[in-house]
Amino acid sequence: MEGKKRFVFYQDCRGVSEIYGQLLMMSIVVLAFSTIGLAVFSDGGVVKPEHTPNTDLQENFNRSTNTLQIIHRGGEAIDESAIKIIVNVNGEKRGEFDSNSDDFTVKNPNGTVSSDDVFTLGDCIEINTESMELNAGEDIDIFFIDKPSDQVLQRAVLQRGSWKVPEWITPHPYGSVYSNSTENGGWQPTEMVDAISDGINTKDSVPKDQLVYQEFQFGIDTDEMEISDPLSQVQLKIIYESHDCNPNEFPLSIYNGSDWVRIDYTMKENYNFAQCEADGETVFDINLAPYYVNTTEKLEKLVVRFSATGNTVTGNASTDKYYCVDFIGINVDF
Repeated sequence: MEGKKRFVFYQDCRGVSEIYGQLLMMSIVVLAFSTIGLAVFSDGGVVKPEHTPNTDLQENFNRSTNTLQIIHRGGEAIDESAIKIIVNVNGEKRGEFDSNSDDFTVKNPNGTVSSDDVFTLGDCIEINTESMELNAGEDIDIFFIDKPSDQVLQRAVLQRGSWKVPEWITPHPYGSVYSNSTENGGWQPTEMVDAISDGINTKDSVPKDQLVYQEFQFGIDTDEMEISDPLSQVQLKIIYESHDCNPNEFPLSIYNGSDWVRIDYTMKENYNFAQCEADGETVFDINLAPYYVNTTEKLEKLVVRFSATGNTVTGNASTDKYYCVDFIGINVDF
């Protein structure tokens, strides 16, 4: 009996030894992986991915002024020193720009030159593209690159293929849209006014007794568009809607290269875009007197300003006063 007990005790000791051995092996494996992870993710490790900013950008290219604009529309701010912009033409690099380039300028939302070295909401990067000689008929792409991570934050197509004059020339993609609204003003995406009933449009609140305006430039290069004098007809078309604005202070004006001239028409309130389009009253011949947009030179300098004033009759200043532009375009016959 005593020998049997010793045998059982011997068997139990073997079982405990096996368990300790397994625990020891597991501890060694855990320590080994912990050491590897510490080496990999420490400052001296070989893998430490850089943070890639999450930023919304909007690009405009005005060929007539040789200006490329990149506007910060939202998301994270980026150090200007971390920005690199590459311009490809027909698949080959034509230009590269960063904050040290002479042709690279960052402007605040109010148009002044930025001095804080940070590209943030509402700021606009302007690049003078004259040295690259960008022409119609070329495929033009830009790449917005974050230097620390070496990642492309955004790629944009500025131009594709040969140019054909459309029926209506809009500010997209070569012109610009600007609002002086204190609520959400500044540079706006040109796509907002490029098509009728596409679900996107400009919209500005109009405080009581305050004048708010939107300005539209079309970026027309008559040489590259092969538009030549004499111009037999130039028409302006605008589709808009409004609420509680004062029709007596609802002017549509144009700049013809030398003077601001108000369109000789009483702009009425349109409560939806469909009504405005159905009325068909917002198409104007602007090559005739007194507007005189009748030469290619004046056509290239054309600016349209659409304004609104909050209704002074309404007693409640907090009433929802606004106006929106769904489409604006220029039709040219020559």
